[in-house]
Amino acid sequence: MRGGRRSERGAAIITAMLVVALAATVVSAMFWREQVAVRTVENRLALSQARWVERAVLDWSRVILRVDQRQTTVDHLGEVWAVPVLDTRLDATVTAGASFEEGAKTAVLAGQIVDAQSKFNLASLVDPAGAVSERHLAALRKLLTLIGQPEAIAERAAERVQQSVPRVVDNRVVPAQRPPMTRLADLADLPGIEASAVLALEPYAIVLPRATGVNVNTAPPEVIAAMIEGVDLSAARRFVARRERTFYRTVDQAAADLDGRPTLSAGLLGVNSAFFLVTGVLRYDRVESNSETLLERMADRVEVIWQLRR
Repeated sequence: MRGGRRSERGAAIITAMLVVALAATVVSAMFWREQVAVRTVENRLALSQARWVERAVLDWSRVILRVDQRQTTVDHLGEVWAVPVLDTRLDATVTAGASFEEGAKTAVLAGQIVDAQSKFNLASLVDPAGAVSERHLAALRKLLTLIGQPEAIAERAAERVQQSVPRVVDNRVVPAQRPPMTRLADLADLPGIEASAVLALEPYAIVLPRATGVNVNTAPPEVIAAMIEGVDLSAARRFVARRERTFYRTVDQAAADLDGRPTLSAGLLGVNSAFFLVTGVLRYDRVESNSETLLERMADRVEVIWQLRR
């Protein structure tokens, strides 16, 4: 009988320990779920706040571009829009009154407005009638050679742009075969074009909604050399070095600063721009957002063409 009682007491103790362990596990799981839920809500709030700041930055960019348009018809790298915003800590003014707690991740914004027409525009490879522009095709071949990439990419890019433009055949409009290109990364889908080649081309080329000229006030030496016949990379670099001390109000003024004073085509080159890229990095609490937005500046407004977030 004594042995039986000891067994019962041992079983009761074990049962109690099991109940306590089970209760502790359940309580721990509840606390963990609550912590995850709270963290999720905090992340959503931080993301929402980050998106609000992004919209404010875009509004600021549009205002800057509109003010610049009212003041001058020339776009160059000495203007306010071209000044990059270095890492800037946000205060309660730009975060709608949100306060930053001690130990929280610093909220920092950095970005820049870049002239999209400082780059070679692939949309210019095809004219409105759907025919390939031989002058632009030759310029793209030269640009690819200057940056050490295969010239054959130029023909494939022209074919891809041509496929996205309606054409007139026998007095009949033929619909486009493929959707329009929106970004340079679309070239990576074409056979024979390596992703590394597209990456190498990105600093010098872009896809815009329509054909445009290259702005001689903002273009890098590689693009200047590609767009102007008879100008090599060394001459283009000397031109860009001179351009750092001034800017050009007309294409003829720019030609006077180029070696040999070549004749520049107003259809290929210009001194102002309608398209701009706004790039930025925003770090807010646990959220880090990289965005790139294409803006088009029209006569009476500035519109968002597309936005990409990473």
